[in-house]
Amino acid sequence: MTVRAAILVVTGALALLAGAPAARAQGSETSPDGPEHVKVYFSEAEVLAKVFAGADRQWSETWRPGSAQREAVQSRLGWQLTEEGFVFHRATRGGSDLGWALVLEEKGRFKPITFLVHLAPDRTVSEVIVMVYRESRGDAVRRARFLNQFDGRTVAEPLRLNRDVVGISGATLSSRAMAAGVRKALVLTDVRYGGQP
Repeated sequence: MTVRAAILVVTGALALLAGAPAARAQGSETSPDGPEHVKVYFSEAEVLAKVFAGADRQWSETWRPGSAQREAVQSRLGWQLTEEGFVFHRATRGGSDLGWALVLEEKGRFKPITFLVHLAPDRTVSEVIVMVYRESRGDAVRRARFLNQFDGRTVAEPLRLNRDVVGISGATLSSRAMAAGVRKALVLTDVRYGGQP
């Protein structure tokens, strides 16, 4: 081996070593279950049509909480909000309020779960629907057996996993994400609308 060839080999080895941490960091962000499995169950239009069935008027209100409102939400939730704003979907039928619907995302094990939370006019949970699940395991959280536990829940309830809500074996992180998301919807609506209808 010539001196020039030896230098090239050493340089290449150093480049590989320098790139190793980046490769490890990149690999840690992928699921050990294999490639991502995106399951789209419902579009936003489909879930809004379902929860606001028969509505004669439907609209959306975008809310970007100010610093005091953001702090109030975070204090009640016990964690930081990452979103800049939230869209509240509203509807009426024959002049009667049909409540609020929020499409939210919470991280399961590796990827976010997209779901809708519908709150009745009395601000109790009326329905929770999983719209998109992005991992190969844990999608049992979309089943009625799990989601029906949220029906009738109020902002006064902490919705702690395995205390207030029974999680699903093998889907603990997804169960916790869903419980956190429903709690977030309740708190956001309470802080945003207060005593308003």
